[in-house]
Amino acid sequence: MKIPGWARHYGDAILVPAALVLVYLAFVLTSSATGWARVLAAGFMFIALGMWVGFRRLRLHAGAARLAAIGEPEQLLALADDELARRWFPTGKTPLHIYRAMAHNLAGRPKDAQAALAAAQVRPGERATRTWQLLWAAADIDARTQLGDAAGARATFDKVMVPFTRIMPARGIDLIATEAEARVRLCEGDAAGARDLVAPLVKDIRLGPGARGQLYAIVAGAETKLGDEAAAAAAAAKARELAPNCVLVA
Repeated sequence: MKIPGWARHYGDAILVPAALVLVYLAFVLTSSATGWARVLAAGFMFIALGMWVGFRRLRLHAGAARLAAIGEPEQLLALADDELARRWFPTGKTPLHIYRAMAHNLAGRPKDAQAALAAAQVRPGERATRTWQLLWAAADIDARTQLGDAAGARATFDKVMVPFTRIMPARGIDLIATEAEARVRLCEGDAAGARDLVAPLVKDIRLGPGARGQLYAIVAGAETKLGDEAAAAAAAAKARELAPNCVLVA
């Protein structure tokens, strides 16, 4: 039986923290502990509460990353919208707006993606939103290239994406940057350069099917511009096969 969303939320956000507080109160009221014992117990209670909040956030981000990787834009959008309705502070809403933008991009709605990115209120170089600037930039480049804004996509890539790859040269960041650069090059007219960037990655089984579908879509667009209709059709078919719920190829 599927648990309703409201039950999952209130169970996570209210019942578990309330249970931890009740355990502490039971300890205080039923034991002879005084002074430092109560303070120590309160400290452990707050640590447990903090760990639980952190676990919930990690679970949300892991779920969003999984839905993006397997190519489920509507589920990703529903997840972000459901959580967004329960967030009070702007900093907590920022990643959810970015997830909404990613979902709209996957569904072929770049203008809606741009509206979500504007709502995220990420400003390149601003310390408060630095954690999410890489994903914001990737989603911004995706939306701009779908709309044909090569200059805007290049500006985002050079201003946000490139500094991240220099500071944090991790594999995950390199993959995001490579896909983003391929989108920019394809939009600028460098179809061969775009294809050469992502062609080695399309068969990497460590990537989710949705992620590989996006790479195949870039290859399809590049082959179309290069005039190889057979290769373009094969890549487009593979993109649709891997991500049937996404709109990656026109």
